[in-house]
Amino acid sequence: MPSRTPARRCPVLSAGLIGLAMGMVAWSGPAAADESQPSVSLSARDTFDIWDVADGGVRRGTVALNKLQLGGTVQGDDFGLAGFSVHGQIFRTDGRSLSGRIGDIQTADNIETPPVTRLFEAWIEKRFGNDERSLAFRAGLIDLNADFDSIETAGLMLSSSHGVGPDLSKSGVDGPSIFPVTSLALEMSWLPSKRWTFRVAAFDGVSGDPGRPAVFVSARLSPRDGALVIGQADYHLSDAARIEVGLWRYSRALPAIGPGAAHDQGIYASLDTPVPHAKGWRAWGRAGLASGSVQAVSGYLGAGLVRQGPLKDRPDDQIGIAIARAEIGAPAMTALGLPNAETSIEATYQLKLGNSVAVQPDVQYVIHPAGEAGVRTALAMGLRLVLTAGFPKKAPAADSADPTAPPDGPPPPDTGAPPT
Repeated sequence: MPSRTPARRCPVLSAGLIGLAMGMVAWSGPAAADESQPSVSLSARDTFDIWDVADGGVRRGTVALNKLQLGGTVQGDDFGLAGFSVHGQIFRTDGRSLSGRIGDIQTADNIETPPVTRLFEAWIEKRFGNDERSLAFRAGLIDLNADFDSIETAGLMLSSSHGVGPDLSKSGVDGPSIFPVTSLALEMSWLPSKRWTFRVAAFDGVSGDPGRPAVFVSARLSPRDGALVIGQADYHLSDAARIEVGLWRYSRALPAIGPGAAHDQGIYASLDTPVPHAKGWRAWGRAGLASGSVQAVSGYLGAGLVRQGPLKDRPDDQIGIAIARAEIGAPAMTALGLPNAETSIEATYQLKLGNSVAVQPDVQYVIHPAGEAGVRTALAMGLRLVLTAGFPKKAPAADSADPTAPPDGPPPPDTGAPPT
């Protein structure tokens, strides 16, 4: 959920970070064959997007956005600290708002935020057990979306709603602890078996400091903020299919869109699975409900299809199509004049040009944009370029996840069936 206050650009810092990223490309060398988590791992990822709003919206025109991420993790086992790990990530963003031209509420580009340099994650974790059964505790600045409401297959799409549902991303005072600003949190993960994962976390109820949106790090805790409590259960139907169900609630009552105050809360569920009898195809679906009296989005339905290797001579490419429908609550429709729903249809194709480079054309058709009243249906066409580097393993450009962060789930269950 992007911040709304502009920040001053810092071209010198951006150039320095890009130089460091390119240096890591030369340093990384061949990818390591060992798939275990290394003692020290580093990654750099630069994402550049250019968009043209060809029709409708608030106004037509072209915008460009950039996001540079630097991440790293240290595993304590080789340093006499068994089960401990420390992880950090910083990012730098530049560019202008695409949603400012489209007028959408779901944020069409998932790297959009005003220019800022920020410490995004900084946490320490202690894990007990093994890959099949474990208990882990994590504390610090935590990205909620890394472990909660995250659908792996949907990560191909560029619309923010396929990364975290708008029923959750639009909640709270200024969004939960997700991009572009996180909050202090305590998280527990329990893996009782290969099929089940349970997570629960408590986040500061106000991410960052809304009064200082451009600061590098904001880790304040105030009793006035309250807390966001979230829990999620994952069930692996097979080695390639998973169901997630989650519940969340803010402890502090927030001002309602109409009179009074209420607690912002919600529920969501998702399915990520191969398509039966369709080799290379995967599908997902997600539904969510939220407090329409406190925030504009009262419900969400999203689904999509992704095909790996759509062309015979391009086995690493991916093609995808998805739909995201954000339902607008009655109070927001009455008070703000918003439509009853915003529906986004997205089609995308990712070309993998080696392990560290990906190019991705994307088209989005946004029906009844609901970021403000009276906006026309919009058509936006974009192109994404991703460059990555990593040490000691290369960071795949086709995967949006941070490769340095240790997995929080068990290996998929062995069903005896060949992979889809």
